[in-house]
Amino acid sequence: MKNKFFAQRQLPLLLVYSVLLALAACQDHRLPQPGQTIQPTGPKPDWAPTISPQMQAVIEELGRLAPTPIEQLTPQQARQQPSFKDAVNSLLDKNKIPRPTANVTVSQQMILGAGGTPIRIVVYKPNHVSGTLPVIVYYHGGGWVIANPEVYEYSTLALAEETGAIVVSVDYRLAPENKFPTAHEDAFAAYKWVKQNAASLNGNPAKVAVAGESAGGNMAITVSMMARDQNLGLPVHILSVFPVANNDLNTPSYLQYAQAKPLSKAGVQY
Repeated sequence: MKNKFFAQRQLPLLLVYSVLLALAACQDHRLPQPGQTIQPTGPKPDWAPTISPQMQAVIEELGRLAPTPIEQLTPQQARQQPSFKDAVNSLLDKNKIPRPTANVTVSQQMILGAGGTPIRIVVYKPNHVSGTLPVIVYYHGGGWVIANPEVYEYSTLALAEETGAIVVSVDYRLAPENKFPTAHEDAFAAYKWVKQNAASLNGNPAKVAVAGESAGGNMAITVSMMARDQNLGLPVHILSVFPVANNDLNTPSYLQYAQAKPLSKAGVQY
């Protein structure tokens, strides 16, 4: 599914991907000057033979900020742990590198999720474009158990600024308090709300895309399937960044990277 706007703007997948992995904070042309790099302090891990030095530094910093493996925590404790965003910000501050900024206005409001339960959305509007804009409905990662729109905000800020589209990030309800398929139904309710209320955001209801990372990448796809099955207008584009696409935890890669950080096989099972 293609849309002329997104095709013309060449949606910057590499930028978005690097933002998520906390690399954009170190690589964006607006931030460090030549020679300003962040280096790891330890040897390259055996489980990550191709890891970049900057990504390794982020993982090391996250290990210092949140040393307890997630599978040893309750969901409530896990949600209070520092995130990869905190690790990026900590490294930037230590190295006197400015944090990423974007020419984007951020607001939030409550809408009705699945079953009429209120859920929060965070709206990112780019300031450098005018007129009726396309809209991206975005779903954050976190295995359906942790995280929120703020943890993944560098991605949504980058999407809004680089595409010139309004980004609506959905604070769907989390498990285990809210069992499957609550998160997916909240995700679809938000997409439906955007399709019906895009004009209130100065958005174009005929140009609505979906996006997500990890668990959110899964929901970007399942929301599109739900829209198809319920005869609601399909999204014009699906941006699904390393989505959850299989529940087999015994593949060769799962075995090879069982001890990977920050998300090990045990963490995924959790």
